[in-house]
Amino acid sequence: MIEKKTHQAFVCCMMLSCLTAMHAAAADSTVTEQPQTEKMGGLSGTPVNSAISGGGLVPKGLLLSALNFSYRDKDDIVDDAGFGARTMESELYLLKLRYGLTERVEIAFVPGYINNHRDAYGNLASDRIDGPTDFALGASYAIMSQRLGDPLSLAATLGVNMPTGQEGPDHPVGGDVWSYNAKIGVTKVWHPKHRVDWDLGFVQPTETGNQGVKKDTAWTMTGSYHYVFNPHFDIGLEFTAENCRSWERAGRDMNNDATEVYVGPTANYVMPQWNMWLGAGLFVPVVRDYDVATASDDIRIEIKLGKIWSF
Repeated sequence: MIEKKTHQAFVCCMMLSCLTAMHAAAADSTVTEQPQTEKMGGLSGTPVNSAISGGGLVPKGLLLSALNFSYRDKDDIVDDAGFGARTMESELYLLKLRYGLTERVEIAFVPGYINNHRDAYGNLASDRIDGPTDFALGASYAIMSQRLGDPLSLAATLGVNMPTGQEGPDHPVGGDVWSYNAKIGVTKVWHPKHRVDWDLGFVQPTETGNQGVKKDTAWTMTGSYHYVFNPHFDIGLEFTAENCRSWERAGRDMNNDATEVYVGPTANYVMPQWNMWLGAGLFVPVVRDYDVATASDDIRIEIKLGKIWSF
């Protein structure tokens, strides 16, 4: 327990250290002052959940960087028929880099790293494994853009996940493969206080992954609503719904279809003078439907530190 608390405290200190360093680096930058009458800045109401992008793209010539941290505690075994499942804690780190090529075209690169702390199960002792995720690369096109005068923002995204993930008998099954993904996203802002974001997309692996397991299509729908109190603070409610089709091992169906829905409150502290924001959210399950006994997240904690860079 002490080790877990120490690790979580280290993560929080790391995030705060990044914030302090970026604050100092941005202090000498030239920024555009927000009008005093403006209650919602460009970063206000940004979704905290790393899975939500919405339909708003980064303007031409600007770079958005967002460091995402997610803590997940798989301490509850759902749909247990007496065989049990291996419980664990996970810490996921994602760095989202998004650059505006034009006013309607954006490219994105998302590398990631994950730590898994697995509990003892059967003849298996407790252990700790870590490694990179399958990095993602994608491009988005703004079909509509509220910033350019349309009533809302609507974007389509195509991308690939690269085989950079963990491999080996001790690492999670099905990773380290080429996948393709697609999604549509919508963002609507009602000045000066309301913002809604929504996404619908899928990921489709193209080959057999680690330990001979081939994953199938995973559909994800996400959404958020944020209420903006002032240019510096907003609160919101966000959700993630995911459906994964059954996987295969050595050509045999593993019968492990799964559906999950997580919902929770979020909040952002925005620093418009530095084009930065810090967000946090707490998510709990409202739907967990599995075909086999599954160790499922009892809680998800999300932290996001973001900044817009101009060159």
